[in-house]
This record gives sequence, structure tokens and C-alpha cells, in this order.
Amino acid sequence: MLINITIQTFMSENELELSDKRWTNVKDEYLPTLYELGLERYTTTRIWNKSDKHQLGHIFEYRDKDAMEACLPIWSKLEARWRDKIMNKTTSYRGVQISCDVAPK
Repeated sequence: MLINITIQTFMSENELELSDKRWTNVKDEYLPTLYELGLERYTTTRIWNKSDKHQLGHIFEYRDKDAMEACLPIWSKLEARWRDKIMNKTTSYRGVQISCDVAPK
């Protein structure tokens, strides 16, 4: 499994909320194709332990590197839709899963 963690830092709470709302409005258009290409799971988090910042964290879990590379053009297309309209700093980290523990039931 290949994992990409992307942190978006916005100038204001309003910009964060607008970005999240825009994604909510279009995600059903893009996610089916991304899942077909090998995106296994996608999670968005509101980063709350940095109270002086307005941040979202996105966790993308891909089947493998090929799946991630197949999905990148779609993510680029999405970013272009509102890159100039909502200013944010985006930082991404990619890694290969080496361990996964699940709480016992």
C-alpha cells in the first residue's frame, strides 16, 4: 500500500470551509474513477491541534505506486479547478506502508 498525506494550510477559516465545500460538491464526480484506478481509501481530517492555523489533512491510500501515478492527472485537474481562487499552501508526503495495527474487537 502506498500512502500520500497532504496538508493544506489556508489563510482563514472561511477559505478552509470554502475549499471543503467545493470538494464535497464535486467528489462524487471524481471518486468512482479514482477508485477504479486504485485509490483504496481517502480521508480528510480537520487538524485541530494547531489552533493558530487553518489546516486540512488528506490521507490517500493507494493499492500501489502505479495506482497513485494513474490517479495523479485527475488530482491535478481537480486542483486546477480552484487553485487560483482559494489560496493555500499544500505539502505532500508519500510513503510505503510498513506496519498496520488494528485494535482487537
